[in-house]
Amino acid sequence: MKTIGSKKLSVLFICLAIASASILSGCKYKSSIVEKATFQVSENLETVRVSLIFTSKVQSDLAGGFTLKDYGYLFINPYTQAQPFEIGFNLNTSIVNDQDYISLTPTMVLPNGVPIGIPYGLVEIRSPNPISPKFDIFGYLDVLHANWVGVAAMFGFLNNEYFPEGLTVSQAFLPSSTGQAGIIASVYGPTLKPDGTMQRAGGIAVFANIRQLIQHSTPGKEVTVKPISTIYLQGPKASEYQDNGLKLNELQNNLIKGMNLK
Repeated sequence: MKTIGSKKLSVLFICLAIASASILSGCKYKSSIVEKATFQVSENLETVRVSLIFTSKVQSDLAGGFTLKDYGYLFINPYTQAQPFEIGFNLNTSIVNDQDYISLTPTMVLPNGVPIGIPYGLVEIRSPNPISPKFDIFGYLDVLHANWVGVAAMFGFLNNEYFPEGLTVSQAFLPSSTGQAGIIASVYGPTLKPDGTMQRAGGIAVFANIRQLIQHSTPGKEVTVKPISTIYLQGPKASEYQDNGLKLNELQNNLIKGMNLK
């Protein structure tokens, strides 16, 4: 297994990827939720598997998948004594050329309406029916540039009690020499109705620049990457949590509690 250590860099790469109306701030903080990400490119360079690996504190039994035609699948795998909780995808890269997907209108936002964090739209693929009563999975494809592929999980329990509306917390992995992230992982809050009830639940998303991963891969071998030391806070609530270790700890503990209970 090949391992690439974490790096420090400016927030430029992700600032450029966020809509100008958004508020973004970065701070040094060690996450107790996400441990690492892994990726593996097949020997013929045709398929890529990307997985966001959570720490042993996240012991969720949620599990499910979503197959995208014959190209592969999106997945959530549960925590067991033998393996950690993980979210990711295993797809043939030719999926970005599929005519059915190319015909879809790209979106700039996640399922709850917050920005994805990439400077152009991706098409969103939804299952006709929710994957589970407890969660759903959405796929994202970069049919315009054939760079990015992503998966977002929306968890039914993730309301304002566990994670605030108006906040997205992101981590970056595998930055290039110009500061562009190879993988971006985000936890995003719910969207509330005017009366305070939940309109759309929050969730967790991971996006990968497959071209960048192929450049850093050893075909057929799994590569492990650690997140850089800065987390990024976006949205109206960002300033409330910026450089506030106590509130960030409380936020993480609430999220872990919710994941483990559901």
